[in-house]
Amino acid sequence: MPGWAVQLLAWVPFLHPIQLPAGARLWTLFPLVLCIAVVYRATRARSLQHMPRGTAITFMNIILGMAAIALAFYLVHRAVLWLW
Repeated sequence: MPGWAVQLLAWVPFLHPIQLPAGARLWTLFPLVLCIAVVYRATRARSLQHMPRGTAITFMNIILGMAAIALAFYLVHRAVLWLW
């Protein structure tokens, strides 16, 4: 077995997390949100025909909601710094 395979088998996620660059961490949000949207829509869709459109709408709602929350926190942060 190659050395990299042994290291992969010995990897313990909570003890040795993957070291991602700071900019790459944000991109992990999209697959996570997509999985959440698919699972949510799988429980709500009346038929398989409604699932792709509903998943896309749920995906966009979650992403836009998270962006709005981030913007609101940023504006509150800037206001506190300005008032301080």
